[in-house]
Amino acid sequence: MAGPVLTQLDGGVVRVTLALPWALDHVHCYALEGPGGWTVVDAGLGDLATIDAWGEAVPQLGPVERVVITHYHPDHLGAAADLVRMTGAREVVQGSLDARLSAATWGVEASLEEFRAYLELHGMPADMAVRSTAAESRLPIHPPTPTRLVDPGDVLELGGETWAVHLLPGHADGHIVLHGQGSGRLLGGDVLLAEITPNVGRWPDTAADPLGRYLASLDALDRLAPALVLPGHGPPIEDAARRTAELRAHHSERLDVHLAALQAGAATAYEVSQRVWADDGLGFHEQRFALVESLSHLERLAAEGRAQCVAPGRWRP
Repeated sequence: MAGPVLTQLDGGVVRVTLALPWALDHVHCYALEGPGGWTVVDAGLGDLATIDAWGEAVPQLGPVERVVITHYHPDHLGAAADLVRMTGAREVVQGSLDARLSAATWGVEASLEEFRAYLELHGMPADMAVRSTAAESRLPIHPPTPTRLVDPGDVLELGGETWAVHLLPGHADGHIVLHGQGSGRLLGGDVLLAEITPNVGRWPDTAADPLGRYLASLDALDRLAPALVLPGHGPPIEDAARRTAELRAHHSERLDVHLAALQAGAATAYEVSQRVWADDGLGFHEQRFALVESLSHLERLAAEGRAQCVAPGRWRP
């Protein structure tokens, strides 16, 4: 995918698909037209290819008045500051918690040394932890300065419709979604994906037991009962309840697999991840995601009384 792909969806929404340089090779952003211009939800990675892609996409859309960020992960937040500068957008909307996490993770005070130590604590070999930390430091991320912070219960007027803000943590602690009060559509970011399971990882800046919070977010999605989910990756989801049920079953099975890895002698999140994903041929980029995903499952097992943290970074059944 050389440039942006703009797809006209029902209800006046334009999906802007941008390339990513990873196994997950794309991210969807969404544009909604209002009387004062367009609102763009999420911005993609902050690399030159993405910035050039926005340079092609924005003239096809027209004036952009607002940028909304669902969560602070690099492929959603990374190009936001560049997009704001390019378009002159007057408003940048971000969840209150997500903005704090963004500043702590990507700001000048962020400590890569702490990230390296975190990976080593949880069993990653020292040389790999050093290389993984260096790769993290090279990610092109240009966070915007939010002009409006939102919390659950707030509403946004986008594209002639009122959208309610909901906080659905797990994939990211401050992840917000927008639920259309007329159409029932959900601008869902990475909370619900059709073709892959969202990464639920225990990163250094993540509160304990993110998997527990993610499962609660799936319950919240069932209560919202969106008519259509417009996700950050992959196709739209028409039957959200079926997908939430699939993800619950997936994580239930993965919890059993993680417990089996402990029972087979793995003692750190890294050792567990090497057993759980032994047949998947994890690339270098995927190794740290596997580690933090294993750690989130170990913490959920501990919350269920099925595993125990016996020392920092050490686990047993």
